[in-house]
Amino acid sequence: MSTPVNADRDRDRDRDRSGQPLPARVRRAPFKGERAVEAGLNWSQQEIWALIENSAPRDHVYNVVESFRVPPAVRPTEDECLDALSFFLSRHEALRSVFPRKPDGRVIQRVLAEGELPVEFVDTPTAEGEEIAALEGFFATRRFSFADELPLRLVLLVTEGRVWGGVYVFSHMAVDWYALQYLAEEVAAYFRGGRTLPPLPPGTMTSVGLTQWQESPDGIRRRDRTLAHVASLYRDRPPLGLPPAVADLPDESAYRQAALRSRAAQHAAARIAEDTGLSIAGVIVGAAALLLRDLTGSDRIDLHLTSSQRFGRDSRTTVATMMQESYFSVDLTGADLLQAVKRSWLSAITAFQKSGCDAYSMNRLLAELGGGPEAPLSFSYCINDRRTLPADAAVRRDAPAADLLPDTVLTWLPVTEQEPFYLIVDDGEEHGGEDGGEDAGEAGEHGRAYLEFSLTCDIRHVTEDRMESFLRELERSLVALADSAA
Repeated sequence: MSTPVNADRDRDRDRDRSGQPLPARVRRAPFKGERAVEAGLNWSQQEIWALIENSAPRDHVYNVVESFRVPPAVRPTEDECLDALSFFLSRHEALRSVFPRKPDGRVIQRVLAEGELPVEFVDTPTAEGEEIAALEGFFATRRFSFADELPLRLVLLVTEGRVWGGVYVFSHMAVDWYALQYLAEEVAAYFRGGRTLPPLPPGTMTSVGLTQWQESPDGIRRRDRTLAHVASLYRDRPPLGLPPAVADLPDESAYRQAALRSRAAQHAAARIAEDTGLSIAGVIVGAAALLLRDLTGSDRIDLHLTSSQRFGRDSRTTVATMMQESYFSVDLTGADLLQAVKRSWLSAITAFQKSGCDAYSMNRLLAELGGGPEAPLSFSYCINDRRTLPADAAVRRDAPAADLLPDTVLTWLPVTEQEPFYLIVDDGEEHGGEDGGEDAGEAGEHGRAYLEFSLTCDIRHVTEDRMESFLRELERSLVALADSAA
């Protein structure tokens, strides 16, 4: 099969990149996989595709764009990078998939048996890093041509023949956050282990295999269980609504996004999780749900959560997009924070166990529960936990969490998604150096890990002051509970 990026498409890419901040040389990484195959979209891809269509022409907001640096001890040549890309494109079907539309209007996934990925190389006089920010900003607004473009773009920065950094862009149709984490681990192991890896374990799930399972009797039973769960929650009542409007603004200026980066919250949430035997995710959801009780005046809190769907051994390392929305409801009548955490954990487990459904069936049910196809049941509050740090990271107990509060930083960001209330939970570690060596060790030893809470709101209902108050109170409540138990 020929490469999906043909000469016409190359010309389109060149025109689209006429404003690129740095000149680039294009080389190609060929790949050859075990099979070519087509299938319908899996349930997660259906959700992502609906978001992409609804956000057009700004569907680039669902791209995953990140910059990176290569440690000095590893820095490969251009040819070695192309060889690595060929290896991983051949290894993982999701990375060599395109998403054309059939004559009947259905979008499908098509795995290519062979082809080439165009890779851009930018020559830089030094490895200082100023070029990364410019490239990341440029590619953050570039859309994918899903029908004929592979779901990965890569720009590599070169100094003295060695690649020292770059920017990657993945389509969310091909990977989710956990897939990217696994890919990053594989890439590191590939370069450490002599530029090869053991074969994937037999039975490793693929995106096409996931679609086939979802169409099987077992998949249909899971779908029906999810539909029954949602119907049981909302057959007799609507989910929690937004507070009354306090402003009249047009849609294009009605949303704000703020982020709070907190070492104190990471320190506190990890201690609470260890003390209660629950997960950090459960701690965060419980604390957020309790604050929503105060914000809305409702004891019953309804949320959209994001479920990884990586429950089986054969899917934990799947390179594909597998995240699905799950439907969470908890009664927090009379609850304090610790009680809210415990109740929310049980509700979240139920939501995750009863999640997984095709978009058509769920949309039909939401229409039946709401006001019909034009006014389906909708959910105002969403939490997406995207943390990737190891679950067994050391828990600090040498100092109160409150001692870290002065390090907290709150910033206002450009709006990426127009959501009424959308809390994203990320994590990371602060590094003082580019090589991830001594500074990385210091980060782990001295607790430089942090949580970042990014909150997008419709300020017609949740003002900027209330947004900032919510984020700071989320941090404060976690710190207070952790330190009170010390």
